[in-house]
Amino acid sequence: MAESSGDVNPTSARTLGVLAEPEVTAEFAERNGREVGLLLNLADERHDWSVVIEYQDFTAGNGLAPMLESMEKHRIHRAWDVMVCLTDLPIRLEGRTVVAEVALGEPISLVSLPALGAVNIDRRVRTAVADLGWAMHRHFDPEDDAGEFGPPSLHQSRHIETAVLDDGPIGFRYVSATRLGRGRLLAGMLRANRPWRLVFGLRSAMAAAIATGAFALVTDTIWQLADLLGAPRLTLLMVLSIGSMVCWIITQHDLWESPRRDDSLERYKASLYNISTVWSLMIGVVISYVLLFVAVLLAAAFTIDDVLLALTLQHPVTVGDFVEVAWMTTSAALIGGALGSGFESKDDILRAAYGQRERHRRQSMDAGD
Repeated sequence: MAESSGDVNPTSARTLGVLAEPEVTAEFAERNGREVGLLLNLADERHDWSVVIEYQDFTAGNGLAPMLESMEKHRIHRAWDVMVCLTDLPIRLEGRTVVAEVALGEPISLVSLPALGAVNIDRRVRTAVADLGWAMHRHFDPEDDAGEFGPPSLHQSRHIETAVLDDGPIGFRYVSATRLGRGRLLAGMLRANRPWRLVFGLRSAMAAAIATGAFALVTDTIWQLADLLGAPRLTLLMVLSIGSMVCWIITQHDLWESPRRDDSLERYKASLYNISTVWSLMIGVVISYVLLFVAVLLAAAFTIDDVLLALTLQHPVTVGDFVEVAWMTTSAALIGGALGSGFESKDDILRAAYGQRERHRRQSMDAGD
């Protein structure tokens, strides 16, 4: 996709190339391409900027340096003046969470979207890309003050620190500056995983849950248990059912990462990925629980006769009794759904629970084993 402002003098035309990984990152790039071009044209009145967006898989887990040569060839081949790469993989280098990197001798930079967090992500992406593109175009000497180069959205943020690197092909690195950086990174990883897709990905699990719920809903024992347990214990049962579903998916499909004990960086990355996995699955399962509860409550209202329910419970019934029955039934159904998730293939689980790059990373790990 290309965003252009029309016919212009070739000598005044400038092109920002955005190379984005597919799926989540590509969606951000697609939505913000036009706005990035507008920001660049506002900052630079001497040139007419256009933004070209391409999608391609690339390995960015170790930062910009290992892939700089191939990125430079791509930039020259496309005749882009400056180039920004977008990845939805978290990057951890020298004990810090990397937000962005800028090459020393080439107008190429890399932005890690998870490090930008999950709030106002579109605005953060477009300002970071536009600022980096404009800063690289100005060709500041890396020996100058970092603030002189600094893209405002990165340099002026109180959450980000700027580092000028002395050795290697990377000139500038922007890293999370506060303890909140890990929280922002986890939030960004969760957004990249898009856990709400899990609702539609666990077909066998949801089929088993619906079948279990349909059977339990017409069982008077469930009615009596729901009435006897009360809200506190029904809440505990709900938490146990959700936790069981999450634990079952993780163990059944081997989603827990066990790093080498002698590598602190690997331990840190594994903890991030494991926390992200638990929360992604938790969010997806909670959404599934809520949808299932609504369906069961509607089914209870249409299928359970209030006179029969009152006779079984031996007291007058209210709406709260129907809610308790649906609550108990949903928790029991979700436990049945946990067992049903065992019939899903690992590829289906990975596709439902993770973004594309994280899915590819896990598949390559499995292939390596």
